[in-house]
Amino acid sequence: MTTPRNQSTVPACDDASRLGEDVSLPAARPGAPQPSAPPELDYNGRKHRRAMDDATLWDMARRIPAALGQTARLAWSVDRRMALTIVVCQLLSGIGTAVMLSAVAKALPQLMSADPAVGLARAWPALTVAVVAMATGAAMWILADWATRRLNPQIASAADLRLVDLHMRAELAAYDTEGFSDRSQAAEIGALRAVDVADDAKTLTNGLVQLASAAAVLTSLHPVLLGVLLLSVVPRGLGGVIAARVDYRVHDQTISARNVRGMMRWWLTTADLAEEVRANTMRGYLHFWYRSMCDRVVLRECAGARPYLRITLLAASLGGLFTLGMWASLAGLVLAGAMTTAIAGTAVVASQTAGRALNAIIRYSTVMFHHGLYLADYYTFVDEVHAMTTSRGDARATAPQQIRLDSASYTYPGKETAAVQPITLTLNRGEVVALVGENGAGKSTLIRMLTGLTVPTDGTVRWDGTDLATADAESVWRHVGLVPQKNGHWPLAARENITLGQPREHGDERIWDAAERVGMTKALRELPMELDTLLARSVWGGHELSGGQWQRLACARAMYREPAVLVLDEPTSEMDARGEHQIFRELRAMAPDRITVVVTHRLDNVRMADRVIVLDQGAVREQGPFDELVEVEGSLLGELYALAQDR
Repeated sequence: MTTPRNQSTVPACDDASRLGEDVSLPAARPGAPQPSAPPELDYNGRKHRRAMDDATLWDMARRIPAALGQTARLAWSVDRRMALTIVVCQLLSGIGTAVMLSAVAKALPQLMSADPAVGLARAWPALTVAVVAMATGAAMWILADWATRRLNPQIASAADLRLVDLHMRAELAAYDTEGFSDRSQAAEIGALRAVDVADDAKTLTNGLVQLASAAAVLTSLHPVLLGVLLLSVVPRGLGGVIAARVDYRVHDQTISARNVRGMMRWWLTTADLAEEVRANTMRGYLHFWYRSMCDRVVLRECAGARPYLRITLLAASLGGLFTLGMWASLAGLVLAGAMTTAIAGTAVVASQTAGRALNAIIRYSTVMFHHGLYLADYYTFVDEVHAMTTSRGDARATAPQQIRLDSASYTYPGKETAAVQPITLTLNRGEVVALVGENGAGKSTLIRMLTGLTVPTDGTVRWDGTDLATADAESVWRHVGLVPQKNGHWPLAARENITLGQPREHGDERIWDAAERVGMTKALRELPMELDTLLARSVWGGHELSGGQWQRLACARAMYREPAVLVLDEPTSEMDARGEHQIFRELRAMAPDRITVVVTHRLDNVRMADRVIVLDQGAVREQGPFDELVEVEGSLLGELYALAQDR
């Protein structure tokens, strides 16, 4: 007995929607309402939405040279030898085409003589030159293709590395500026387009060179031939532009559906949500949703095939008529004695060469037009972030005995209200300080200022006598150990997840010591390769840790550094009681050698702190020992602690 299948409400052309028809879904209950179709999606805010439709021919003509220039700039920066090889090969290929056409023009009159044997004997030198020129042009194309294949991955890697490097060196304030994520994504698209940009630019420039070579030869043979050439190739060129617009329109209409479908596909196939999908019986609806999106994309792509066919047929028909007219014109010139038969034959060969070149030009001009849009985004973003990279001063920060905030405040870009109001505060080595406050009180922002991750917009933060706003940032962070709320689950070996670039002066002994402090020794010993085990379940041979184990590993990472300033932001939120107790016991034991700051909402853990600082709407509302503060009437800490006890 076959089970009913959810059917998409969107029809698909032909049988395209029946791909995968053997996938069975849970039977729908009799009379149960069918799910509603997914809503139409359209990213109206896309920067380059309808770019091709809105662009005039002048816009395209202006943008393409800029795109070629940007491509050349990228290519020259990563491999000058390969870039020069491509340019030289393109020029030699064009010269080969010109020489070939000229040689054919010389050979044809000899071949048309009354005595074929004599004509062939006289024509063979020119024919030999034509063959050699063709072979040279083909060899240059192959060599240019080889150089491009070497250059392309270098360009893509260089563009990607530059973006990643700038992101990692940018001030944190850059991430807070309005629209930063959107501009970053557009620049990333530009970096991805760089994978194909050299190859597309090579094909486009080759078409331009071949077209110019054919036009130059025809003009030298007879001035009328250039006009004849244009009559034969212009219809195909215009048809190509219009067809490209149709292609892009279909692409633009389906990009939202394809993007969201791609995101949904990852969620449907990842192990992270497999339990939720099954236990909550979501499979039927999600499959229906995904299939509806597939059908919607197929429908629009199939619908675009009809106008594309009409335009292509019309352009081909006009091109055929114009070509017929070209041949008639050539025949008329020959009959009138204004042109020899040999020159007319050369014109036919040249027009075919020009037609192929023009097809390449039209196709890759549209591609380079889009490359130009996103490459411009890439360069604009690179310049923007480069201006926002961390560059504060040359002062060298040392491990602080004291951190002093003098009227230090911070206001995020585009905000009117300060996240942290002017605060005057001192933290001393050997002290454990707990930051407490409700969500949005400014705890994470204050941590950023204490550790030099960001500098205050007003006031100063000093490590001993060094103003962090004038200190080299790397020299500050060398003395910081941070366990943030969201810590990295790095797809590296367990050893590297603890050391993460720090020197291993004592081999693995110090690594195991850090693991012991956070209670991870047993878990690491049980891994198949212990410290050499890859911690990435999605990779073959990799293994995964629990949420609490990842938090322990993040704490071990900070402790391994043995920093002068140790900051932990909700370090035990996913740990069990035993792990939580062990972490705070170790913090207390390590306290004499450093300044320790802990942020936590679990107020029972705050008792271990020497001092509690309570933040409220970005200001210090109260501070002091835990036991004293909770007893003060009207204390915010006392109120929060009482609420926690009532849960």
